[in-house]
Amino acid sequence: MNNNLILIGRITKDLELRYTPSNKAVVQISLAVNNGKDDTSFITLTAFDKMAELLSKYSKKGDLIGTQSIIKNHNWEDKNGNKHYDYSFIINKISFLAKGNKQEETKQEVKKESHDPFQEFGDRVDINDNFLD
Repeated sequence: MNNNLILIGRITKDLELRYTPSNKAVVQISLAVNNGKDDTSFITLTAFDKMAELLSKYSKKGDLIGTQSIIKNHNWEDKNGNKHYDYSFIINKISFLAKGNKQEETKQEVKKESHDPFQEFGDRVDINDNFLD
């Protein structure tokens, strides 16, 4: 069974590349994902190693990106015996879709018509497909 989360959204703030004590590159991004009219979700994602370095080098606030991530759950019990449940999303694929600047976005739209940036995510599903049959 696959554990994948695919999101398309805009980066909400400039990225800060950091390194762990073992010199592993890491960056966290906040992604604004449009769910429909007047409904946006803000999702925090984490990237490591080369993926973190690429995001940090080529992305900034306002850029539109596509991500594929795995979901990791974290369950723990605090010193008072209270159970806590949390999730993190670790990016394993990215697609740079459009720059935040409108002029750059127009250039990207022309390129996007000739190449589907999400082809690596697999076949598209038509929203009219009936999944319950």
